[in-house]
Amino acid sequence: MNIDKNLKLFTLALMLLIGISGVYAARGLYADGSFWLFEILSRDGFYIFDPHRAHAQILVQLPVVVLLELGVQDLNLLIRAHSFGFVFVPLIFWIVALSIQIHTRLFWFFLIAYSATYLRSNFFAAGEFNITYAMTAFCASILLRHEINRTLAVFLILTSVALTHSYEMTLFLGVLLISLSGWRLWHEKQDGRVVRYCIMTAAIFFLLSIYIGFESALFQRTYDGRSTANLNALKEIHFLYLLVAPMLVAAPCLTKDSVIKNALTGATVLLIVVYSIYASRWDNTNISFGYLSYAYRALVGVLLIEIVLLTFITHKKDVKDSQLGLVVTFFFLSLAFLMLQHTYGFYNWLKRFEEQAISIERHTPINNTTINTNHGLTTGYNWPWGNSYTSILLRGDTEAVILNNSGYHSNEGSCYERLRQSLHPAADDYKKCMTSPFARLTKGGRLFR
Repeated sequence: MNIDKNLKLFTLALMLLIGISGVYAARGLYADGSFWLFEILSRDGFYIFDPHRAHAQILVQLPVVVLLELGVQDLNLLIRAHSFGFVFVPLIFWIVALSIQIHTRLFWFFLIAYSATYLRSNFFAAGEFNITYAMTAFCASILLRHEINRTLAVFLILTSVALTHSYEMTLFLGVLLISLSGWRLWHEKQDGRVVRYCIMTAAIFFLLSIYIGFESALFQRTYDGRSTANLNALKEIHFLYLLVAPMLVAAPCLTKDSVIKNALTGATVLLIVVYSIYASRWDNTNISFGYLSYAYRALVGVLLIEIVLLTFITHKKDVKDSQLGLVVTFFFLSLAFLMLQHTYGFYNWLKRFEEQAISIERHTPINNTTINTNHGLTTGYNWPWGNSYTSILLRGDTEAVILNNSGYHSNEGSCYERLRQSLHPAADDYKKCMTSPFARLTKGGRLFR
């Protein structure tokens, strides 16, 4: 029995399960996601709010826009297509990246990268970071492949173009991909002329992505960096685990001493077990998977750079490590289980939300509903200022009946947020909220039956 092959197929199958469960649970509605979908439907097309991230936004919004162009009017189907774009499109890049390396030991290092980014870039599906990290891994997987055919070379160029306007972390990721491209051109002489020209072309676009990422980070974001990185996360257990575990996994591959190899492997397994016990406790409060700050997403890019460099360092090592697949699978499972666990929690929360949205007949703060049972007032999967959009989408009309917590004051409030804060709302205040184009859409029953 080929244990290595079976483990690889098992991990790919579990990745598909994570994607399917995320689409079914409509995880794309979590946090900013409901607002994104509302804006897409309002425009009847792409919602491009940041030109520096336009390509990434187009990729994740494409499934919904295609259905709209085809005349689909079923809101439930559009909600699931929205989640497919946010949850599954990045996953496609990851699965292809892993498939490219499925016959090599580098498969396991790319699985580490997937685990530390996609599975721990917070529970947020909405955003450009997930698709950016997935495309970066895809390009790195191609550049580290023993042979690059013309088809992969073309996809390398297309992906490099998409990366130019994706996320400001390309300021660093572009440097990584240019370095891999340069190494490939210098050392791998077996590549044909067309392939080499394709790599050179991709490198030019990687360079452009650095410039655009630099421009976005310095001139489109706040100068204190709080909108892109939460430095407090550097000392949190979750980030430290993701920083140390990949290095411990890679270390046995760099030594031939069996005693040291076994000691390092044992330490890695012990770390994974301890972290799994620590992290799973969050489910006791039914809190969302996003137990780190939303700004943690940029630090995941640092982890991706670390892991790709580890992948490169071990690329030419001839030392065989039969334990590698088992240890990496164990690491992957520690994070995959948490994602499935909290996806199920979000499904239950959103199901309660839908029941309340349909049954309540007047504007009601979420803390006065039964949605957050066993939660604090704005904890769990509740995302401040996004409740009104989620309420509209699940009702299927222009009326948002579930609003934010009665004691919450938002800086990014919608018209419903202003309505909630008004002691004596005027009729015109209500009219300003009735701007949704949902009259042309249909909702064929409940999203969760």
